[in-house]
Amino acid sequence: MVQISNKPNIHSMKNAADDAEYSSKLLAREGKLFAGLQATRFKGFAYGICIALLLLVIIPFIAKLIGF
Repeated sequence: MVQISNKPNIHSMKNAADDAEYSSKLLAREGKLFAGLQATRFKGFAYGICIALLLLVIIPFIAKLIGF
C-alpha cells in the first residue's frame, strides 16, 4: 500500500534558496571589487606615470651626470 504524506517536500526549496543566496553573495562581492577598482583608478594611473617618468627620464639623467 502506498502511504501519502502531508509533509511538504522542502529539499528543492532549500536548494533554490541556497542557490539564490550564493548568487546574491557573488554579485555583492563583484560589486565591492568593482567599486574598489573605481576608487583607486586615478591613484594607480598617477603612480604609473611617476614610475614611467622615473625609469625613462630621471634615472638616465642621473647616470649621465655620474658619467656612465
